[in-house]
Amino acid sequence: MDIESSGGPFGKEAIIEIALFKYDGQEVLDQLISLVHPHREVQAFVTKMTGISNKMLVRAPRFQEIAKRIIEITEDSILVGHNVAFDYRMLRQEYGRLGYTYERKTLDTIGLSEELIPGLSAYGLDKVAKELGILNTNKHRAEGDARTTLELFRILQEKDREKNIGVLGQSVRANNYTDDKVNDLLRSVKKNRGLYYLHDQQGKLLYIGASANIKGSLGKVLIADSEAGRQLRSEAHSVRMELTGNSLVAAIKHQEELSRAKPPYNSKKQLNFDTGIYLDMRGTSPVLYARPLDQMGRKRPLCKVEHMKKALRLIRMYKRFYRSPEKRDALLRYLKKLPDQAVFTAKGRKTGERCAFVLSEASFKGYFYYNLNQKLTSKTFLEHNISPIKSQKPALQWLKQSLLAGEVEWLEPAY
Repeated sequence: MDIESSGGPFGKEAIIEIALFKYDGQEVLDQLISLVHPHREVQAFVTKMTGISNKMLVRAPRFQEIAKRIIEITEDSILVGHNVAFDYRMLRQEYGRLGYTYERKTLDTIGLSEELIPGLSAYGLDKVAKELGILNTNKHRAEGDARTTLELFRILQEKDREKNIGVLGQSVRANNYTDDKVNDLLRSVKKNRGLYYLHDQQGKLLYIGASANIKGSLGKVLIADSEAGRQLRSEAHSVRMELTGNSLVAAIKHQEELSRAKPPYNSKKQLNFDTGIYLDMRGTSPVLYARPLDQMGRKRPLCKVEHMKKALRLIRMYKRFYRSPEKRDALLRYLKKLPDQAVFTAKGRKTGERCAFVLSEASFKGYFYYNLNQKLTSKTFLEHNISPIKSQKPALQWLKQSLLAGEVEWLEPAY
């Protein structure tokens, strides 16, 4: 089985194409291949990936017109798919709209491939097919991907020495709505730097996260084994991303968004910089070390962080980025005392873009994005483009941390 959907928020999508091949372990007994009118617009990225446009679906059958045929072809069968959780959820969702409960056992060829063909660099359908020499001339279309999955399944049957597939062993997975929801929410995000916002079905904001790896961070939030984590999973309905390109803007925006929106599932704890990164100049070369602030008396840290683990990670990054004495010494001068006037830069949100951070009159004024063909030549230019920030104290600490980690660089002269 393979299904293509219209795209959109979790629970709002619709099937636009379906392909089913009924297979008895030896040969294909029956099949259904059809476009499906979704009663909604197809997202642009779906059209770009599949080639299926809104115009192509105008005369396609509605789901209710093929619903009985799907029940007939899948009766007393196990649904096999590559990431079958998505396809199965789409079917149950469409039948649910018709007031019908659709239930079948499922079998996922991703898990079977990982078990029976270990060592591949990735287990997406295209990658596995290429490794195994399966030709798919119609990628990202239901028929092409379903036929490819069928050929993969035949290979997995041959490799299954224990014959667990034949007797269905423990590979068959019952419906798990929560797993489906988590997988679908994760599918819509990437490993980018930035913020993500979880909303419920009515659009109410539930949680705001910030990370250098949005996908990894969101995954941890959604599988948290706590009462609050389970409740968040049950209420979360859609996720929205806001890319920042660098961790400094993500940290600043995260703090300000939390103060403004006060989402119910974010921690109510106050931001607390309880660890310092200190400089020891007694040897032949500078050495950084981390200690709790309350243990250091009058010694002044180069920068402060939330906890020891983060401090040690920053020190490791410092050693990697600042191996030359000249760059290292210049950086340490900046960390000891930030200049009253300065401009720092970091990665932007896309290729050809940078992000600038402005210090003026010894305060952190804000940031803005600019194209590489723009020159930061005047104070007026900076002031007109800047997005001001309110959280001055933490922002200055995060700036120092970003300098230490090599994520932010300074421009000399400022303007």
